[in-house]
Amino acid sequence: MLVIESAYPEDDSFLFDVYADTRREEMEAWGWPPGEAAAFLRMQFELQTRSYAMQFPDAVTQVITHGEDRIGRMIVSRNSSIHLIDISLLTACRNRGIGSLVLESLQQEAAAAGLPVKLSVMEHNPAKRLYERLGFKVIGEAFPYISMSWQPDTREEKLI
Repeated sequence: MLVIESAYPEDDSFLFDVYADTRREEMEAWGWPPGEAAAFLRMQFELQTRSYAMQFPDAVTQVITHGEDRIGRMIVSRNSSIHLIDISLLTACRNRGIGSLVLESLQQEAAAAGLPVKLSVMEHNPAKRLYERLGFKVIGEAFPYISMSWQPDTREEKLI
């Protein structure tokens, strides 16, 4: 069962672990000693956290749980749209349909509220294919990022 709940200060260590996991391959490729890599990742995580807080002061950070296991994080801002700021799943939990379930739940929330879901993704991020498959359309580009939006179908069904 998939559960998405608000994160609390005691979740900070897990949220950092998720962030570090998303950068694992990159760090391995750089070949930095573990201590230096950990310090760099901690600094980058704190900068990202502060940047998101400045850009999206009303954003909510959530922990994604599947069964008994915490497997990821999602950061969402809800205003005139539902803005998916970040979604990250632990490497071991990717490509198992979990990201699709999370995004579909966001789309259901948006449809119920009559709001679009917006996000930005790096041009070459494999998640872009997932977003396209779920009906997200490109609405802008600012290299290396692509802005995408999903609109709920607000047309009323007509009975014949």
